Amino acid sequence: MAQVAEDAGVSLPTVSRVITGSAPVTDRTKQTVLRSIESLGYHPNPMASGLSRGYANTILAIIPRLTEPSSTMRLDGLIGVLRRAPYELHVVGLERPVTERLRTIGEIVLQNRPAGVVAISVPTDDDDQRRFIEAGVQVVLVDSESSALPSDTTDDVAGGELATRHLVALGHRRIGFIGDCEEDTIGVPASASRRLGFERTMSAAQLPVRPEYVLSAPHGAEAAGRLAHQLFALDVPPTAIFAASDVQASGVLSAARSAGLRVPHNLSVIGFDDVTVASMLGLTTIRQPLEVSGRRAGIRLLGLLGHDAGEDMPELPPLKLVVRDTTAPLALTSPRSLFGASTDASNSVAQVSDGFDSASRQDDPVPRRK
Repeated sequence: MAQVAEDAGVSLPTVSRVITGSAPVTDRTKQTVLRSIESLGYHPNPMASGLSRGYANTILAIIPRLTEPSSTMRLDGLIGVLRRAPYELHVVGLERPVTERLRTIGEIVLQNRPAGVVAISVPTDDDDQRRFIEAGVQVVLVDSESSALPSDTTDDVAGGELATRHLVALGHRRIGFIGDCEEDTIGVPASASRRLGFERTMSAAQLPVRPEYVLSAPHGAEAAGRLAHQLFALDVPPTAIFAASDVQASGVLSAARSAGLRVPHNLSVIGFDDVTVASMLGLTTIRQPLEVSGRRAGIRLLGLLGHDAGEDMPELPPLKLVVRDTTAPLALTSPRSLFGASTDASNSVAQVSDGFDSASRQDDPVPRRK
């Protein structure tokens, strides 16, 4: 900073005022300092310049897990907006269940002293919100409802209904559900809402929800695979499984392969989210606008911080059924094939032609709450 001051012929406090915007300077002086900054290749430290005013020039993104694909896709959208903003983005993953966390969300925010926060799929309680307001921190929520804070939400119940309707329309009557442990989950309890949508649709179709078909475990593909093997071992196993996320659906597909089952010939599988790996797996799933929701959060937060994001607020598309290769009509499933399939390599995941039940493959959007 001293070199910039010397090159521009101004004092160090003047350079600081130009960088931080903490006090007015003439346009001529401002342009002189900016030219010196550019010519010298000086990069101000956003955190230091912000802390001089009592907070860091950072935006804090809080997500349930650093490795969760749906959260990282939302982050991609947020990063795309913040790339042109005068803030550094710091990301915090909660990782551990809420019951084991040593700090509340409010405490995390106050300790980091950011200019703004984007909380992704993380619930905030009244205490957290009070702390935000008292600290003067701008907060935007994604995938979490609040009457006090700006937010976009996912209608997970409607998404669960949409996924289950697809399986019912294909003729499946024995449908299993694999989700998260609901009493010890990280972040927004989306799995519980998707299960509720599943149960409502089964009830509306006058189909039984068998307790042995509804299983839960800590979030992850490996745990979901173990649950799938439990379903395969039942005397009367399901012919279709709705997994509460694409990550869990990938575990079901892996378990099916190891059990010698062909998907969708022996078993139909549907997920939720439409993360990048879903298309690679040919997974039928419920698409939610992950990247768009991140962009919306970034634009909204920059507006609250007094900055123009340089782009219009995009519309939030509805949830949509995306039919790929892992679901098929029940008539194509061999009776009792769960116990008659061979285990050779030819029984890997099968591809379903576009000729299967074209009516069931129509886009089926669900309106979203804003």
